[in-house]
Amino acid sequence: MGARTFLTRLFAGDAAVLAMKSRRALKIRNLPDRKLLAEAYIPAFAVEGGKILWVGCRAYTADDYPVLEAGGGEVWTTDIDPGAARWGVVGRHRTGDVCEADVVFADQMFEAIVCNGVLGFGVDAPEQQRRALQALSRILKPGGRLLLGWNVDKIADPIAASLTEPWFSHQPFAGQPARVTFAETTHVYDTFVRRPSAS
Repeated sequence: MGARTFLTRLFAGDAAVLAMKSRRALKIRNLPDRKLLAEAYIPAFAVEGGKILWVGCRAYTADDYPVLEAGGGEVWTTDIDPGAARWGVVGRHRTGDVCEADVVFADQMFEAIVCNGVLGFGVDAPEQQRRALQALSRILKPGGRLLLGWNVDKIADPIAASLTEPWFSHQPFAGQPARVTFAETTHVYDTFVRRPSAS
């Protein structure tokens, strides 16, 4: 628990803490990158359907899963933090390290993976990032889609560092170019398709 949360709980109670967290979640969901996620990428994933893995769960991601499932998708979630399970999909959430996603989900294959705000937020070193991307490629069906969201102030460009090779082909998706940047934030979205011959 952060100092601000502790002090809020101490002086104003649990209801004030919930209100504070709700305001934070709303602020995050109103960022331009989160709006694009909600308005373009999530509907496009929903239309394609299939099994979709969402990597990294927070209060502000929980509203996205029902939208994906309303379109026919089956959402699974994962996070390294056991406490994040409360924001995952009940019955289809697994706690584990994204660098070992192929072990955590050894019995599953996905048509799509959303990995947003994970690289640079715990998966920091280039070798960790490479391991995470390779592990994700092993549980993504050939031709399956990967949405990778990252921040230029947190990590170096994973494509320029050849971290997506040889598993992924950089391709447009959801009416967007293969790479989307934002003037107002440091966020970047890259969209990929899993190469058929990758291993």
